[in-house]
Amino acid sequence: MNILKFIIKQRHWMIACAALSILCLHIGDIRKLIGFVEKDQQHRTQLIQFLVQDNISRTLEILEATLSPSLGHVDINSLEGVLHSSSSPFSGSDVQIVARRFGLNPQSSTFTNAIKHKHTLWGLDYDQANSQVHLIAGNIKPPNYFETHFDLMPYFPKINSGWNTIIMIENEKKEVFMPSGEPAKITFTNNLIRSDQVNADSTLHFTETHLANLPFFRLSSDDNRYFHLITVPLPQLNAKLLVFDNMTSSVVEIIVSLQNLIEIILLLGLFYVLMQAFSRYQDRTAQALQSDTLTGLKNRLYLETASSRIEQTQQHEQARCVGVIAIDLDHFKMINDKYGHHIGDCVLVRVSEILLESVRRHDECYRIGGDEFIVIIKTEKQSDIVKLADRIRAKISSDQQLHNQVNGGISASLGLVDLSTGQSIEEAIISADELLYQAKHRGRNLVQSSI
Repeated sequence: MNILKFIIKQRHWMIACAALSILCLHIGDIRKLIGFVEKDQQHRTQLIQFLVQDNISRTLEILEATLSPSLGHVDINSLEGVLHSSSSPFSGSDVQIVARRFGLNPQSSTFTNAIKHKHTLWGLDYDQANSQVHLIAGNIKPPNYFETHFDLMPYFPKINSGWNTIIMIENEKKEVFMPSGEPAKITFTNNLIRSDQVNADSTLHFTETHLANLPFFRLSSDDNRYFHLITVPLPQLNAKLLVFDNMTSSVVEIIVSLQNLIEIILLLGLFYVLMQAFSRYQDRTAQALQSDTLTGLKNRLYLETASSRIEQTQQHEQARCVGVIAIDLDHFKMINDKYGHHIGDCVLVRVSEILLESVRRHDECYRIGGDEFIVIIKTEKQSDIVKLADRIRAKISSDQQLHNQVNGGISASLGLVDLSTGQSIEEAIISADELLYQAKHRGRNLVQSSI
């Protein structure tokens, strides 16, 4: 029970320390996870760029070797995906046309080397009639120019949006094509743009999102998949590949970690709320046990702990005087008999209000039974104790509300003891009671003091 009280008392610090510890641990783990995903992105980017570029370079080398046989003509029977091959005379006036065909400057080293060393020029050509993009190979062998068109399908199998990896080709004109050759239109937006604002003609629409500064693209047709965009330059084709690499598992792991952190913080918050509620319940219970149910003043149970509080006060404020005033209402039994217990209770409540109005915040007022009250006051001088006791007596006897409730009003007899004599609180109360009865014998409505 003591441990529980300690936890409740120190709940603010304990919750703060627990929350800080959990935040540090989880944030550390999340940062490690994000760092791992970031490195994985970099590694996958480098690997995919290398593999794609190497594969395309090797394919083009093989095709170039096949297109340059010793007989000087194209061996189309040995090539896969050849659509058609043509040849035409080549002269100086054709330089501009052929260079433009491959998006090159006629004075560029690439073009001049192709003429000089009879290298193959590579490019992409959009077939508007069939809505397809073709791979074209051009060989300048004066006095002729040879050109071969290839279907990309054998080299780039068709990949639809349902696959884990989405590949697209973008040429120098920023036109995008699917690997199968069909034209495509992709759009990118952020989370601030609504889905109904997206162009309906888009083949694919991606929404850019960030997790801890890591960019990802979510396919709008499937919000559960996250991709990392990898751009692979293809200088041989004067184009580039857009590779959307599926990293859904890594994103889900980060999201789950963040959700776990939020859930733990919410649980800590709930635990704190429960502790606050329990603390308030405990305070209200203690207040109820230590207070008089009728008047709201402290009761006899709380009076038993007064000694320890007074000792603490005297240790910190040794110069202060502590007085104990015992109060008993005169002829209260006759009021109950004549007016009824309801009026008697109203009288007790009003007397309690007078006591609370008369003392200061750090003084204590008790109802210890029936019409008996105890007031413990702390003042700078003994004379202040006497003045306060007489002021309480005078207020009770002259109070208009009490006169309205009881014909002729009501009076009280008081006994006053100063604790500076070295008496304990129990002894002081006994002495104050004796003085109170002396006041009653002397005629009531009096203060009998030992000071």
